[in-house]
Amino acid sequence: MKKIAAAVVMAVIVGSIGFSAQAENNVQGNSGGVQPQSPTVYLEGDDDIRADVWKNVKISTEEAKKRALAAQPGTIREIELEWEHGLLLYKVEIKTLAKKVDVYVDATTGETWRKNDPQHMKKVVKISLEEAKKIALNNVPGTIVKAKLDEDDGQYIYEVEMRTNKWAEVEMEISATTGAILDVDWDD
Repeated sequence: MKKIAAAVVMAVIVGSIGFSAQAENNVQGNSGGVQPQSPTVYLEGDDDIRADVWKNVKISTEEAKKRALAAQPGTIREIELEWEHGLLLYKVEIKTLAKKVDVYVDATTGETWRKNDPQHMKKVVKISLEEAKKIALNNVPGTIVKAKLDEDDGQYIYEVEMRTNKWAEVEMEISATTGAILDVDWDD
């Protein structure tokens, strides 16, 4: 009985070593003739993209993947086509050894940037925080409680929290590029 148990334990250990070596070959660059496995990634599309918007897509999914990987090397985990505030963007989630990075590819122009990229931010943020506050107060009279610049799905917006003269609470999103009011949410 002890000999059978020892044989089973030995078989499990040998099998584990073989499996670990195979996995190591896949990770370290194909040294055993084994092709590395990369996960299949499917394009997801926002449900709210209208049919007439799809015709504006000029960059293919494959081209978006290439551009994203050029901006951030790693493994693509997810790619989604999003329609946000008038922009058609591929959001590409890339896994590196250390972290997950979101990369955006404009589906009409091919412009590519990483989330919270300071150079991209300087290029697209045209409205200052003070201008955003003025826009908010011109739309809803009251007092600004809090205002900040935020990145939301590849775009920069100002999130402004206000209290009206009648003590109602309002949250407003303002485009940092155009100054357009994107959303107004009244708290009851």
